[in-house]
Amino acid sequence: MQTLPVLVLGSSLRGHTDLLATKVLAEWGEKTGVKLQPAPQEKIQEEPLPALLHLTGGTEHLALKFAEKVRVPLLLLAHRSHNSLPAALETLARLREEGRKAWLVTEANVSELSLFAQAAALARELRGKKLGLIGGASPWLVASSPEPAIFQEKLGLSVVEIPLSALRERLPADPEFLPEGEGLGISERERRMGARVYAGLRALISNLGLSAVSIACFELLAEECTACFALARLSDEGVPAGCEGDLPALLALWLS
Repeated sequence: MQTLPVLVLGSSLRGHTDLLATKVLAEWGEKTGVKLQPAPQEKIQEEPLPALLHLTGGTEHLALKFAEKVRVPLLLLAHRSHNSLPAALETLARLREEGRKAWLVTEANVSELSLFAQAAALARELRGKKLGLIGGASPWLVASSPEPAIFQEKLGLSVVEIPLSALRERLPADPEFLPEGEGLGISERERRMGARVYAGLRALISNLGLSAVSIACFELLAEECTACFALARLSDEGVPAGCEGDLPALLALWLS
């Protein structure tokens, strides 16, 4: 079962709300397969997609006060009773007036909660990770080369820009292994070069603590080789590895 931390908002006029919260959270868990885990505000503020449950009416000001503390998108949840939905709708309208990105999940679209939980889990997984961009983006990627700072701002993902010379410096003269199997038109020298590029990339990943890499592979043609074998092997080993310095494509590969 997926787990999604949630900040439960209840009006003081409603009095004791623990039993109501337990009932609502259990019902949603049964319907969606997502365990909504109540958490303190400090923890929810650290989430990439903070989830706020309007347990009762009169909670709009509580949600907006929370929203002032974070600049990430918000997920509002509303159930069918205790004026939960009117409070959530009012909050959603105000947030969108302010240009904030926010979504609302209710009984009508409750099946979407699992998608939001999955997106939050993926975003949580990316935070703090390092992505290596080796040699920059290929010049023809005019729509696929966003500024690296965007990845940090939106996903908490650091892009480490690495010159191609750093890879060349790490190409071993004698790789520890050679690719196995037959390859049409592939010479022994090309086999060795493929293994050397793999070893060089592995060294960069280890030295810099990278979780994924993309390389401007066409620049390696000057070395009479490509990164194809190395990237395929890294991917087989669970390291997202892409070519042409295409960061959006690498991110899609990472999340798939």
